[in-house]
Amino acid sequence: MIHRRTLLALASPVLIRAPAPARAADAVAEGAVTLAGIAVPAGRGRLLATFALAGTTASALAFAADLSEGQRDLFAVVAGGRVLALELLAWQGIDGSRLQTRLSAVPDRQRLRLERSASAPRGRAHRHEEWTDYLAWQAEAPMADAPVRPVLAGTWQQSLAAQRAEIRSMLVVGLRGVPPGLVARCPPPRFFT
Repeated sequence: MIHRRTLLALASPVLIRAPAPARAADAVAEGAVTLAGIAVPAGRGRLLATFALAGTTASALAFAADLSEGQRDLFAVVAGGRVLALELLAWQGIDGSRLQTRLSAVPDRQRLRLERSASAPRGRAHRHEEWTDYLAWQAEAPMADAPVRPVLAGTWQQSLAAQRAEIRSMLVVGLRGVPPGLVARCPPPRFFT
């Protein structure tokens, strides 16, 4: 009979190094504000939108998550008292890089559309990209990345999708807030390098 400890010891290094998921107990923290029944960091905390998603009312809650490299806002998609997604909303880097996200619901009521516009200085010029990301409802799990076509290699969209997967791995079913520890583990934008 193989014990659980033995199985964990045999697990691949990738699984062992995965970030620990946020615990629901971490959700209540000093300096938090409650929006739509969910505790989020208070800085620039606001309700972005409310929409119908999979037969329930969902909300997008935005808040500050600044870094030394620039000003960053994240948003959490919440429904039924749970955090379903945590995404980059806006970025303004000290190097002049910028990203803006416009959020809307898709008429199928199963997905959210994230229209992105980003630019960054490259010598005397600016590199600019625009793209659309989609998040799909998952019954008992965080929302999933749902591109309508394969993401092009080497694009900022690809880099942001990798960050989305990293953040999604930190979410747990039943998370009822956005604790500071989870925000601190969210990677800085890497798509401007």
